[in-house]
Amino acid sequence: MGITFDLLAKAAREEKLAHFLLFHGSGTIEREKAVLELALMLNCLEESDHKSKPCRECMACKKILSGNHPDIYLVRPPKTSIGIEQITQLQEKLYRKTYDGKYRVCLLDQAEKLTLPAANALLKITEEPPANTVIVLSTANAEGIITTLRSRAQEVFFSPPDEGTWAEEIEAFRLSGGDPDLARKIQEAGITPVKNRISLYLEMITQRDFLKMFNLFPMERDESVLFLQVLAVAIKEKILRGEQSPEVLKEIIQTTEMIRRQVNHRLVLEVLALKHLRLGGTDLG
Repeated sequence: MGITFDLLAKAAREEKLAHFLLFHGSGTIEREKAVLELALMLNCLEESDHKSKPCRECMACKKILSGNHPDIYLVRPPKTSIGIEQITQLQEKLYRKTYDGKYRVCLLDQAEKLTLPAANALLKITEEPPANTVIVLSTANAEGIITTLRSRAQEVFFSPPDEGTWAEEIEAFRLSGGDPDLARKIQEAGITPVKNRISLYLEMITQRDFLKMFNLFPMERDESVLFLQVLAVAIKEKILRGEQSPEVLKEIIQTTEMIRRQVNHRLVLEVLALKHLRLGGTDLG
């Protein structure tokens, strides 16, 4: 599972930090904030006491907090993946001298979307790491990182936030099954329409009335992916109660991937509903 961020912070303050890290768990925003905090600790100019770092007041801290530090890099997938071109460009930057920081800190967000050539190129960087450089892979699912990369990284696990941290947005958090990223998507789309679609679909299954499926539409592609993600949470809960076959969850995951590959989203949702209806809570076979 990996160490906690508190232990990592201690290593950073004592300058005993590994150069290649894998942040996983919790949500994207939580992991990104942790990378920012790490960058602050490594580059803070406060010299009086390492325990007081980061001071958040020195020039380096202010540049990092404002997003203007030249030695902090962020790599995200422009569309569906992080390609080798992005890693090649990053490599050129990492082997130069630092501009005005003690450490370069590079965050690869959604690292599970690295293509195989990109992952292999990154692997070469980790084999001959540039001085004073920390590379952080960030992902919700560490299993999505190829084994050769994961085995080289020190893993840092972030526990999901508890319900108390969501206050007025507790309903979105519960619909997400405790996934902060999904909860934020639900909030953005609107809790009521998301809830209504899930209720309508489950009602269709209970009443075995396929015609109700048409009441889910119109639904855009992105909306259908969100619908399936929330539906998967609801089905997992039913599986745990023994009310649903695990095969249904497999079908939902496959349908989600098909939609992401640009297959006609309405058609595959209708096929999913027919499969789900065929045997209800029993095995889809």
